[in-house]
Amino acid sequence: MKLEGEQVLPGSRDRVWALFNDPERLSKLIPGLEKLDILGPNEFGGTINIGIAAVKGVYSGKLKLEDIRAPEHYKMVVDGKGKQGFMRGSGTLDLIAKDGNETIVKYAGDIQLGGPLVQVGQRVIDSAAKMLMGQFFAAAGAELKAEAAGTVARQGIAINFFRWIVNLIRGLFRRS
Repeated sequence: MKLEGEQVLPGSRDRVWALFNDPERLSKLIPGLEKLDILGPNEFGGTINIGIAAVKGVYSGKLKLEDIRAPEHYKMVVDGKGKQGFMRGSGTLDLIAKDGNETIVKYAGDIQLGGPLVQVGQRVIDSAAKMLMGQFFAAAGAELKAEAAGTVARQGIAINFFRWIVNLIRGLFRRS
């Protein structure tokens, strides 16, 4: 399965880089994250609880950051498993400064799935992945806006899902 896309976040590249490399702040943005442990330099372990259709379940895994070029690029290598199956893969994250105080986040990756998860179907898995990515970026945008205003963003599954829906609708109107 291939994942790729780009998002624009409201903050300088340095601020976005700092957010993406702060485990405590990042743990509040990942939908369904139950636990995030620092295993070593640039290596993390965690547990995520996903509640989407047939992808539903608890998954545990590891993530390692490689090829780090602050504040613009890193490669992520992931390995996870749960009752529904397993996933292994890698991807890249690139931050590009945009005019003004915004950053373009480009991501691309290739993930291999196995076990019962494969029987769910590519379309369901793609939809679940896109929804989770959308919720993550909506939460990251809210966190960056709150940081700029000197406040704290409210985070949670319901509010980040709502943010994702609002951003999705706004995107539809921008294209027309």
